[in-house]
Amino acid sequence: MSVELPVFNYDLPLDTDLDGATLQAIRIAADNFLDADPKGKACAEKQSSYRYRAVRQGDIIFVRITYKPENCGQTVGMLDGGATYAVSAEGKLLRRNLDGLGDW
Repeated sequence: MSVELPVFNYDLPLDTDLDGATLQAIRIAADNFLDADPKGKACAEKQSSYRYRAVRQGDIIFVRITYKPENCGQTVGMLDGGATYAVSAEGKLLRRNLDGLGDW
């Protein structure tokens, strides 16, 4: 109860405003890229250590996942530490390209 909740009105500046399909696409990509349960994992193996960017083009949502070293107390990123996904608005994984490994 010590945390005061903000009032979500149109005056409140938001960090993120996602529609449900975009949120679903990010979740699908994140869960495919890394295990959703980080227990016992190194920092760089946790979903929370990455940055997620999404762009919707018609019925396809493209999600870019990149390692964010600051989230692990580092200043240098890793090579080949990300991926790009294409997910349909219905939630079907259409394509994946892992940095350094290519497509499937």
